[in-house]
Amino acid sequence: MQPTRGKMLCDWAGSALKDESTFHQLSPYIGKIKSSMAASLVSQFTRRGDTIYDPFSGSGSVALEAWASGRNIIANDLSPYAYLLTRAKLSPYRSLELAFHDIELCGSEATEITREVDLRRVPRWVKEFFHPETLRETIAWVDTLKRRRRWFLLACLLGILHHQRPGFLSFPSSHTVPYLRLKRFPRSRFPHLYEYRSLRDRLEAKVVRAFRRVPNLDFSITRKCFSKNAATLTPPQTVDAIITSPPYMRLLEYGRDNRLRLWFLGVHDWRSLDRVVSPRKLAFLYLMRRCLSVWRAALKPGHCCLLVIGDASSKGRRVGLSEVVSRIATEGGGYEHVCEHTDTIPNERRVRRGIMGSTSETVVVLRNTGTTPFRKEKH
Repeated sequence: MQPTRGKMLCDWAGSALKDESTFHQLSPYIGKIKSSMAASLVSQFTRRGDTIYDPFSGSGSVALEAWASGRNIIANDLSPYAYLLTRAKLSPYRSLELAFHDIELCGSEATEITREVDLRRVPRWVKEFFHPETLRETIAWVDTLKRRRRWFLLACLLGILHHQRPGFLSFPSSHTVPYLRLKRFPRSRFPHLYEYRSLRDRLEAKVVRAFRRVPNLDFSITRKCFSKNAATLTPPQTVDAIITSPPYMRLLEYGRDNRLRLWFLGVHDWRSLDRVVSPRKLAFLYLMRRCLSVWRAALKPGHCCLLVIGDASSKGRRVGLSEVVSRIATEGGGYEHVCEHTDTIPNERRVRRGIMGSTSETVVVLRNTGTTPFRKEKH
């Protein structure tokens, strides 16, 4: 399904939290594409039975909406946390009963492992978030779920890893970026927030919440998920559309923002990860140039590549990322510009950093011309 030049139905205004599938809410993810936007783009630019490729899948919004809409999906993200969330949403349990059956099996194994957990090997900054017994249980459950490859349960566990509410596992802290809130919730006034918190009952409650609104899913549909460099990964088949949201040029630091969850996934150096998955300007543009070249080989001629790009601003100077990326694609890159649409990002969805960050995002639609791209000769 190819759009008329210059037209796009922008029907995703407002919050999607009350209407979207609760599978979208397994665990927090800053900067994720709205599920309503993902659903709209999938509907407008593809047909049922098509194959969609999302090379920067993030929390898996496009992947889940593509599957729920009867499209095959190939997803990828280099971040272990993003990869886990996407994989979990593409491999949920068929019923709440099956999920609880697995919790019972994993619980017995995790209980045995808990006794062997040595907290002396845990970094101090991680231990500051948890009661010691809660931390032992959490480490044991994570190890068990990873070993058994229970990605859906593991994503749910990470979703309750830190917050100040009773249903979460940590001492008082923020829900998204892990910062302790000890001044706001001093131990002397809120002693109950610093007590031992059992994991299993909280995990069961989280899974129940995850199954509150489940889409009608066809499990025979092809769902593939990778954790590779998007600039070098070649999809295993040609695709009918590419729909993705590239990393926002270091305005989001996916490693820092998810460092506690990443630690439990085995990533102990989040700074090194950030240098790869949150590139700065020149590295970002180089990445996009390489990606656009690789994607042309996988994208069917005449079909579209949709990029949701944050319009960055830093120290009062605007950087028209969508314009720059579009120029890279169209000036000898083998694409033509079809249309675009810019949305303002509400305060509740904006990045909280010392710079202004992304105040808007632009959906850029590019079409693969199917012609041989022009390449300048090197002198």
